[in-house]
Amino acid sequence: MSEQWLFIEPIDVWFFRDNKPFTAAQNFVARSLFPPSPQTVLGALRTAYLEQTDTDWAEFGRGAVQTEVGTPNDLNGLRAQAPFVAKHANGRVERFFPAPLDLVYNKESRAYRLLTPADSLTWHTNNPFEGWRPLQGSGEGFKEAEGWLSDDQFMRYLAGDLNLGNLHCAESIFEREERVGLALDYGRRANKQGHFYTAEFIRLREGFGLLAGLNKTLFPEQGVMDIGGESRGARYRVLAQPPQSLQKHTGKRVRVTLLTPAYFSDGWQPASGDWSPWVGGGRLISHVIGKPQPFSGWDMARKQARPLRNYVPAGSVFFFEDVDLRGIPFTETPNGALDHGAMGFGIFATGTW
Repeated sequence: MSEQWLFIEPIDVWFFRDNKPFTAAQNFVARSLFPPSPQTVLGALRTAYLEQTDTDWAEFGRGAVQTEVGTPNDLNGLRAQAPFVAKHANGRVERFFPAPLDLVYNKESRAYRLLTPADSLTWHTNNPFEGWRPLQGSGEGFKEAEGWLSDDQFMRYLAGDLNLGNLHCAESIFEREERVGLALDYGRRANKQGHFYTAEFIRLREGFGLLAGLNKTLFPEQGVMDIGGESRGARYRVLAQPPQSLQKHTGKRVRVTLLTPAYFSDGWQPASGDWSPWVGGGRLISHVIGKPQPFSGWDMARKQARPLRNYVPAGSVFFFEDVDLRGIPFTETPNGALDHGAMGFGIFATGTW
């Protein structure tokens, strides 16, 4: 799919605001999300392209000019795979994935297990959907695995090989760094009285950055761009080789692992529980999903906040039977929004169970 893969690395710390209200003089910290949403990364890439091509922002905002990255209302065929957390070293790029929620670990025995749907119900409850079966396999001492899987570890996880060794702790990839600041009164060219604030930034370890794939060749071999809140700087370089393709299984029993967040009109599922656009006649058997992840953002062209919506987080897993994958991103698109699958939401990999 992708014609151009870019590795984006920080020049300074990065700031990807969460969606809690924040105003200077209030006594809480503005927290930062990591990794950022696909909307944030694709928005930064579109902005970088428009600036490099000297596009008139006023004309773009009115939708009066069509570009290779579309208009405020469309993407003009642009599709992205992003963002992946990655490390660039010795001419090689390696992705890192947060531990999927069906992977559990026992610290005492140092053993991993995968949750799987039970063959049948052994007790009665209010089932979340018709045909649902509870997950089994955790057992005493097993809890959700914590950390990040490298490319090699993730491929083994998909294949059901649990000889994973030690996962990579978040601190080996990035750290959170709090900084203080003062809101400015630009009329007086001085700070505003009582507008002291604290914000949390992301500092990546040496060699780490974000990986993004585009289906169009838009950028020169290397350059600089802004990304995230406060227009923090980044360098990008175009990769000579794409990363390893992710597995896509079709068959009797398939588990779908989200690699980027997904939006569904009925919370964690599409309207009426109809999964046929993604799995054909496949049936959902069970799932393990994380807490809803709210995303909003800022519309650069219209200079206004985007609607706040909840998304199923990356790492969530859906278990299906009799799957016929249709090859489209595992997400819906909210009414009035840009195509979420094209933006990079709903990227997934599959394994068997």
